[in-house]
Amino acid sequence: MQQQSIATFSPATPHLSQSLLSFDASGRHGSSALSDEIKKFRQFGKATRELTISFETGKDEALSVPGFVNEFWTARQRQAHSLHEVSYRACFKPQLPRFFIERLTQPGEVVYDPFMGRGTTLLEAALLGRVAYGCDVNPLSLRMIRPRLAPPSLEEVRERLQQIDFTAGTDFPEELLVFYHRQTLEQLVSLRRYLLERERTGAADGVDGWICLVALNRLTGHSPGFFSV
Repeated sequence: MQQQSIATFSPATPHLSQSLLSFDASGRHGSSALSDEIKKFRQFGKATRELTISFETGKDEALSVPGFVNEFWTARQRQAHSLHEVSYRACFKPQLPRFFIERLTQPGEVVYDPFMGRGTTLLEAALLGRVAYGCDVNPLSLRMIRPRLAPPSLEEVRERLQQIDFTAGTDFPEELLVFYHRQTLEQLVSLRRYLLERERTGAADGVDGWICLVALNRLTGHSPGFFSV
């Protein structure tokens, strides 16, 4: 299977070869420094509890590693950047990757997510001034994260929507009328045709990507604002 990949750079970001992490136990990014910080962590009023996790290797050998129990990010942290607000199943809170990104990297360094999903880790890394790299076998992931790394202005989106012919999608499967009003379905098919044609001719840009992202996130839902019935 071929994976979809994405990378983003800012003008102030050093070259990749200059920003790869060096995990030295005695340095800023070392595991010792991280474990010491976790042991001392009590941001939400609780001291970290340390325990030993033992396991078998399958070679008649028992190993053990330290474990740490605490509330390192909390359900009370519900505020995050609005760019995170997209619909996607089985996603975690932005505070989770932020906890490790802040402690294991510095601004300008690389953060890589090999299973980027909707892109929570990549977006949080970019918001923290890191270089975001990721890949995922699901091509939907790329459409979810790329537009949010370089969002267009509201005026750009408004102007682009005015250029789209939303009356060209009269040919669609009738069974989809169970989910959409006829006029809504015609507009969705028109938008799909427009986006595919833009990609086919190489004219697709960040504004098209943003419109596609928003449309995908509004396809189905039960609250007002979704396209489905």
